Amino acid sequence: MAKLGQHFLTDQGALQDIVRASGAAAGDAVLEIGPGRGALTAPLLATGAKVFAVEADDALAGRLPGLLKSDGLTVVGEDFMRFDLTTLGAGPWLVVANLPYAVASAILQKVLRWEHWTTATLMFQKEVALRLVAGTGGADYGLLALSVRIRADAELALELPPSMFRPRPRVDSTVVHLRRLAVPRVPAADEKMFWRLAKAAFEQRRKMAAGVLSKFLAIPRAEVEASFNSVGVAAEARPEEIPFEAWAALAKSLSRSAR
Repeated sequence: MAKLGQHFLTDQGALQDIVRASGAAAGDAVLEIGPGRGALTAPLLATGAKVFAVEADDALAGRLPGLLKSDGLTVVGEDFMRFDLTTLGAGPWLVVANLPYAVASAILQKVLRWEHWTTATLMFQKEVALRLVAGTGGADYGLLALSVRIRADAELALELPPSMFRPRPRVDSTVVHLRRLAVPRVPAADEKMFWRLAKAAFEQRRKMAAGVLSKFLAIPRAEVEASFNSVGVAAEARPEEIPFEAWAALAKSLSRSAR
C-alpha cells in the first residue's frame, strides 16, 4: 500500500475519536475503505456495527478476517475504484476510511456520487481537507469544495500529527465528517453547465470570471455580466470570489444564453 501513500494510524486514542466522529452504533452498516491491518476496523466492530471492508492489498485482505475473528466483518480484496458499489444494496451506509493520500480525492468523488450513504468520516492530507471544506474567498476554495457542496455538508472533525502513524508521513492529516444531502444542491439538468463554467473559470482563477466565461461560451461579455448582476456577483469577480450558490444560479442563467 505504500505506493498509494498509505500510512497506518496506530494511536489508539485517535482511532477511538474517529469511531466516535463516525457515529457508528450497533446495527449500523459501515463501509470501510482500505482497512489495512484492521486498526480502525476493530473499534468499529466493537460498537456492534457490521463492517464491509474493501482492501486493495490481497495479502492484507486475506489476513484480516482471521486476525479480527468477527461474524460482523466482511472483507473484499479489491481496489475500491474498481469495486461495484451497487452490489452493497441500499443500506443506508456509513463510510469510514483512512484514505491513501494519492487516491483520496478520486475515492471521495466516487463516494459522493453514490446514493446509499448517509455520513462519511474520512481522513485526508490536511491541505486536501482544507480545500474540501473551504468557503468563498480564499486560495483553498475551488473545484474540490464545489464538488462536495453539491451533494454534502462537510466539517473538519480531527487533526492528527505525523507521530500517530506508521510509517510516519511528512504532513499532518485531518479527518473530515460529511453528511449526504437527500437532494443535491444543483439539479441534474444544470450540473453539466455548472461544471463547464466552474472548470473554465478556475483554470484561469487569477482572471475576472466574466471575461473568461464570455470567451469560453462565445457570447458577449455584456450578457455574462448581466447574468452575474442577476445573481448578485460583481462583474469584476474572480472565480474564488463567487459563492457556491451563485455558481449554481449562473449555470441556470448562462445555459439559456449559451444555446
